[in-house]
Amino acid sequence: MAQGETYFRHSLKVNDYLCAGCTTCMRTCPTGAIRIRGGKAVINDNKCVDCGECIKVCPHKALYIKQDDFQLIENYGYKVCLVPATFIGQFEEKYKTKAIYSCLKKLGFTHIYEVEHGVEFLVDLYKEYMEDHPEIRSFISPYCPAVIRLIQVRFPSLVDNIIRLKSPLDLAARAILKKLMDEGARRESVGIFYVTPCAAKIASVKYPVSQQDTCIAGVINMDFLYNKVQLMLHDSDKDVKPINHTLTSRDVLWPLSGGEASLFRGSHYAVDGLQNVISFLEKLEDEAIDAPGLIEMRICDQGCVGGVLATNNRFVARKRMENRARLFERLHRKNEGGLEYDDSEFSEQIAQEMVIPEIKPRSLYKLDDNFAEAFKMAERMKKIEKALPGVNCSACGAPSCAALAEDIVRGEASIDTCIFINRHSQASEDAIRSIWGDRVKTKEINNDENK
Repeated sequence: MAQGETYFRHSLKVNDYLCAGCTTCMRTCPTGAIRIRGGKAVINDNKCVDCGECIKVCPHKALYIKQDDFQLIENYGYKVCLVPATFIGQFEEKYKTKAIYSCLKKLGFTHIYEVEHGVEFLVDLYKEYMEDHPEIRSFISPYCPAVIRLIQVRFPSLVDNIIRLKSPLDLAARAILKKLMDEGARRESVGIFYVTPCAAKIASVKYPVSQQDTCIAGVINMDFLYNKVQLMLHDSDKDVKPINHTLTSRDVLWPLSGGEASLFRGSHYAVDGLQNVISFLEKLEDEAIDAPGLIEMRICDQGCVGGVLATNNRFVARKRMENRARLFERLHRKNEGGLEYDDSEFSEQIAQEMVIPEIKPRSLYKLDDNFAEAFKMAERMKKIEKALPGVNCSACGAPSCAALAEDIVRGEASIDTCIFINRHSQASEDAIRSIWGDRVKTKEINNDENK
């Protein structure tokens, strides 16, 4: 990677006013993407995978996910709400799915389209891809964008194991766009807005791994939209005609852990939770486990219901979705409730557009594009790490001594920041102040207090 080059962008932001520089997020980050600078958390774009763990653990609520302005929908004649099944799982079963959709319509959307509507079509594409690549033994699902980025930066040798197809989100967006345009809509008049349960999906929309243009106009945080709809449901607003849905039981279960893998015959695996995903990938990379077939991975515990923007408890939301799946199965058998599946929406052209030409490794361990220079930097990093105390106190603003050694060779930090090495030097004092800001008391202040 060239010096200063940025290949990732993120929706995760730090509120400097709320941030206390407590290092909780820095110590939790699985890729070492966070540092403390000037007494505040700073995120390294190229190392962050948008897993959202920092948001979950921050005691000061200083990290947040930036969404698009809801008023953007007014810029379009066709206002499409791309709804994931996870959103429906946030509501109690007493609220019918079509009543929830009615509320979305009253909020201003002209069309409701379900993300999982094309699951059947996508499963067929997955199977075709797996059959066309017999040289690959373990196929990693491309569904969770945080998993894809995690593999790119931390397990680059496994990049070729990822199924190079876009997610149901991309498929749904392209399908509804094609449908509306076939009905006479102009492309510029169609605004498709996705309701996201997590930061990773915002990043995948804004900065897709395929590096291809997306047809989604904006992203709305799930908790924001949930609160608006919940208020309307409480008010028992009935002046909007209920909107029928097309979800099947398989569609509803897809975002849950195990819901995707269960649609594939033979060997398949379902791994959820950040640490479980990392552990599985480590063993897969080291060939310590043999996992033939499809590997479904979700960074969030229990699947998308565990996303940081999901409002309700993940276990409660999962049970609600399972209950709805059983209900939809009964409705489907009776052909009631407006259930219908029209695969004509998914053309051969859309199938071709779902292919990702290449997923590039973005190793966080890469020090320089020049191999000889990178080797020298790696050797210097080892020497610096040996000179450091190895206590991983984080007082230097890095999560560990190894991370500080890397920062030093990258020119992003100085060895003077280690309080154990330069406890009494002015250089160390200046360096520590640059990390922790005004909270650091100088020797002069300390001496005055002791008089």
